[in-house]
Amino acid sequence: PDGQAGDRRGGLMLKMTSRRASAGFSLIELMIALVVGLIVVGAVLALVVSMIRSNNQTIQATRLTQELRATAAVIANDVKRARGVVDPFAAAKVPPANIGIVVASGGPPANCLRYGYQTIDGAGNTVAVFRAIRLNASKVQMVTANTLAAATCATAGQTLSSDQVNITAMTFTVSGRKVDVTLT
Repeated sequence: PDGQAGDRRGGLMLKMTSRRASAGFSLIELMIALVVGLIVVGAVLALVVSMIRSNNQTIQATRLTQELRATAAVIANDVKRARGVVDPFAAAKVPPANIGIVVASGGPPANCLRYGYQTIDGAGNTVAVFRAIRLNASKVQMVTANTLAAATCATAGQTLSSDQVNITAMTFTVSGRKVDVTLT
């Protein structure tokens, strides 16, 4: 009989041990797991937010660089036409009035450039075009006129730069036929 009771007690012990093992986490273990999980999720969220901010800054820097390059390219392509004539042989005999004039004014440093060139209009006629490029309220403007006197740095013109970018400074340095343009 004692052997049987011992077996029962041993059997009861086994059942109690297996119930305790299958009961799950205690409250303390669950709270620790929850805190560790929150720390991991918080670190992942901080990493994602940091990556989004970095991506936005990269996109803004790229957009700014592209805008400045595009504005500088428009200015450079048009200024390259300065001093240009349709018929160089005829212009060598009698140079057209004010064609080839490149005048940087304002400043120092110069913040406006005035110039002229010849081109052919839609009807096939040779015409003189005079331009002024200036910075007006953080936007680059190009003024087009029929005479160099009318292409002034005080006249409103067509805006070359977009509304998303504010250009704070634009300078021109003329050295012979070379014109350096600096945009900030």
